[in-house]
Amino acid sequence: MDFEEMEMDRQAKNQSYLRKKNKKDIIWLLRDMSRSYSDIARVLKLSNTAVAKIADDLIADNLICRESDTKGRNGIMLRINSDYGYIFAADLSGRTIKICAADMSGKIILRHTISDVVSFRRSDFDRMIDQMKEMMHTPQLNGKKLCCIGLATPGKLNESGEFLLNPRFKGFGNMSVKEELRKAFGCEVVVKNDVNLAMEGEKAYGSLKEVSNALMLHIDVGTGSAFMLDGKVYVGCHGFAGEIGYFRLNMFSASPDNYDNLYYSNYFDSLSLFSALSILQRETSYGNEGYLSEYVKEKGISCSEIPIEAILEAYRAGDALTQKVLNSSAKVIATVANNLCELLDIDTIVFNGAVTELGQRYLDEIVPYTGNRNVQFSSLMENAALMGALNAGLTQFFESSL
Repeated sequence: MDFEEMEMDRQAKNQSYLRKKNKKDIIWLLRDMSRSYSDIARVLKLSNTAVAKIADDLIADNLICRESDTKGRNGIMLRINSDYGYIFAADLSGRTIKICAADMSGKIILRHTISDVVSFRRSDFDRMIDQMKEMMHTPQLNGKKLCCIGLATPGKLNESGEFLLNPRFKGFGNMSVKEELRKAFGCEVVVKNDVNLAMEGEKAYGSLKEVSNALMLHIDVGTGSAFMLDGKVYVGCHGFAGEIGYFRLNMFSASPDNYDNLYYSNYFDSLSLFSALSILQRETSYGNEGYLSEYVKEKGISCSEIPIEAILEAYRAGDALTQKVLNSSAKVIATVANNLCELLDIDTIVFNGAVTELGQRYLDEIVPYTGNRNVQFSSLMENAALMGALNAGLTQFFESSL
């Protein structure tokens, strides 16, 4: 190949790259809202002719469509073809498995939950698959194309979808959840860490749309975090960025009864609601009177059977013991969050997980230790990871279709 041929080949590759990039940019804009040809041309700094040619290609692929051939005040509007198919999204991070189906515009068509999942087992995974298959035969989805599945899960996974570290999941061994879903449904599957997806969901559909840098802290059965830097969720070299549950809190031993500073463990995961529950179960069994001791009597259960929901209720009701334990952990959580924000120059901290059910009183305990930063609960609350999984599924489908 001579120089002239090489130059022509290079130019052809550049044109192909730019055309694919422009298609991707148009899809991204239309996922946010319907837009006119001229509006797209203005935002992407392209000519109206170029936008028309690219839009024609996307229309031919059924990925987008015209809302009407009649020109309105803003011209002919383009939108995502919501009827192309649908996406399944599922969130395995909490005590309830959340599943939803959404059209290609991101509108949720169908929801389902599987309750009381504490220690996630292979049988629970199979129940989720069975539930999805059942949903496929409902009037809302029957006959439509399943385009992708987005899955939010706690812990560490490798690229093939095998768990590297997830103490809550039992009996999975080296099974790839991604491959199992592919075999069950014959479509693309994207599996990501739940807290990273919660941040992605908050960015796409929640209160972080206009925010470029943020820290999310997930406080629930376990603890985790996610970072958004320059508008993108930072996942690190191996996709594990934000796994703060294994941070050491202190290097020295302390009395196990000193919970003013929460020295029950040397690890940040000791600040989870599950750890707080263990403390409160123990203190109640020692005869500490209050909301939880009355709860035990009313329900006819042992102290070891007190659920997380009860300590959330006790905190909101103003129970002194519960507030002492949770407020102690809040100070440490806030200090660690502040240090991370100082390191990365972040001004926004978002809390996610069951901790959001503690209300403003809990945030008031955290704010004094975080400087002048914006501290808030996730606006999507318990649905943040599910919406992130939905967004990831849509993104995966559109990127592979271009």
